[in-house]
Amino acid sequence: MKRKLLRQTLNEWRTNVWLIMEMIIVSAIVWYINDYLYVHVATRLEPTGFDTSHTYLAEFRYLPSGSPRFIDYGEEATAHNRANLRSIIEAIRQRPDVEEVSLSASAEPYFQNFYGMGLNVADDTTEISIYYRQITPEHLRTVGYRPAEGFTIGQLEEALRQGKPLMTEFDSGSPHVSGHLSSTDLLNRRVKNPLDTSMTITIGGLLKPVKRTNIETTYYINYFEPIDMERINPQPNYKINIRVKPEADSRFLDSFNADRERLYRRGNTYISQIKPYSQVRAEADSDNMVTMRKYVAVMVFMLVSVFLGLLGTFWFRTQQRTAEIAMRKVNGATNASVFRRLISEGLLMLAVATLPALVIDRLICHHELNAMYGAQGYFTAGRFALTVAATALLMALMVIAGIWFPAYKATRVEPARALADE
Repeated sequence: MKRKLLRQTLNEWRTNVWLIMEMIIVSAIVWYINDYLYVHVATRLEPTGFDTSHTYLAEFRYLPSGSPRFIDYGEEATAHNRANLRSIIEAIRQRPDVEEVSLSASAEPYFQNFYGMGLNVADDTTEISIYYRQITPEHLRTVGYRPAEGFTIGQLEEALRQGKPLMTEFDSGSPHVSGHLSSTDLLNRRVKNPLDTSMTITIGGLLKPVKRTNIETTYYINYFEPIDMERINPQPNYKINIRVKPEADSRFLDSFNADRERLYRRGNTYISQIKPYSQVRAEADSDNMVTMRKYVAVMVFMLVSVFLGLLGTFWFRTQQRTAEIAMRKVNGATNASVFRRLISEGLLMLAVATLPALVIDRLICHHELNAMYGAQGYFTAGRFALTVAATALLMALMVIAGIWFPAYKATRVEPARALADE
């Protein structure tokens, strides 16, 4: 039967070749969409390096000079603003429903702006591309950062209090490192201060890798500099992070807003807004979720198009072969054997189409035409095999669905009637 199937398929090559070409194109497109969706699902399941459950983000502002409540501090404005901000943070910390409060700049979870610079190792040519962050020691507990192996949160907090920066782990082969050093090597080396290269500093400890958002495809190297609350010039780019007790989470926002004007205003400084990190995450993911929904819509459209195309093609082919099916049934063929023959023919052509489609898929990876691949170094053989298998399964289901109905209709025709019509 296999030889007859192959011989018949080859004899009808003129009509089959166009169908195979259609399958090649559709298979490559379906694979691309499968790959895109796989990346987004896989990356959302990866650890982010932080925990924002029961955590809130608060922003502060200053009264404009035209406000009737504005206080003109003159040359002492910075010192008063610093003292006022520290007083507000301490007042928030005194709330019975608050576990921890911290101040940060560009180090808030889901913060997506690129604030990058180069970190140079003293007496070495190694340069590390980092994301520059500023935090107070309490920030580690507030947003749930995880210490690297060999460190504790207490040790890392103490390093920050001593003025030593922290970094996230990385390997010597990281694409963000132009040299041979890993993060553990840096613990015994001095690096140049990224803001003042005439000074050298010692890295105080390491954290587990941290992503900016749930949907980010890779881990960048983060550099956390401690905030000196005695010298800070507080600008609105600094944010207040608040972790509350789990049992108080449901009522915290309303309670805080009720007290905001009365308890958390000092001089010209006031809390302008506060929102849960769940809302911050939704806002950060919104554009990506819209894009993902578009890809899902395209995938559904492609599958429906494939199904209708295959249905029409195989319906026409099966209608032309009604007499052949009748002859097979007259000679003892069962409906099941006819089904197997027609479906095997479709799957054979799909198998032939899959080989060149695999070549196209691999070329897309090699030339990084899929932005989710080489730009982030995220490609793996296992991922490629999984997406190819998923694509082959979807295509096979579409082929079987497209053949089954016209084949069913053809087998319901009585052989005598089919031969008489012929």
